[in-house]
Amino acid sequence: MSQITELLAHWGRGDRAAGDALAQAIYPVLLDLARGQLRRHGDQLTLRPTELAHEAYERLVPQAGVDWRNRAHFYAIAATVMRRVVIDHLRQRSADKRGGDVLLVPLHDLTGDDQPSAGDPVDWLAVDQALNELAALDPDSARVVELRLFSGLSVEEIAAVFDSSTATVGRQWRFARTWLADRLGIAPAPGHDG
Repeated sequence: MSQITELLAHWGRGDRAAGDALAQAIYPVLLDLARGQLRRHGDQLTLRPTELAHEAYERLVPQAGVDWRNRAHFYAIAATVMRRVVIDHLRQRSADKRGGDVLLVPLHDLTGDDQPSAGDPVDWLAVDQALNELAALDPDSARVVELRLFSGLSVEEIAAVFDSSTATVGRQWRFARTWLADRLGIAPAPGHDG
């Protein structure tokens, strides 16, 4: 990832050769993120991993002027871009069908390293709206959710990305999960620790 950080810095300064090298370096990362994203969205998305990765890359290209600070900054922006691609796709699909197959998942069921899987119904549009509201209240917790749900990173991986403790990230995840469940009107599961 330090190679990617260095390439991002050179690319940001207008180095076209770095842009080409960057494309080769980050595309596999984006493809892995896309595969995870599509596993979590199951039947809700009609995109293939290569299409999602390509669209995310296309949206990252105009960000050449960003002052890429480090690996955490790259993952945060990549997660945001991936989230926007997915949400835009779902909005378009929902508009086409007028909400015909938007489904819900209880957020209180997302404990530990759980991630939604192909069979889990999720109203990602409602999650996106609530996540925007959470970002206004607690940006760090919102970034943790974004990295968990849209990049598929574990609490430990997020802690490493942000150079934070797993305890801090765990607290942010628990707070965000509880806040989102409340915002989305989802009752906590019996015996759930919040």
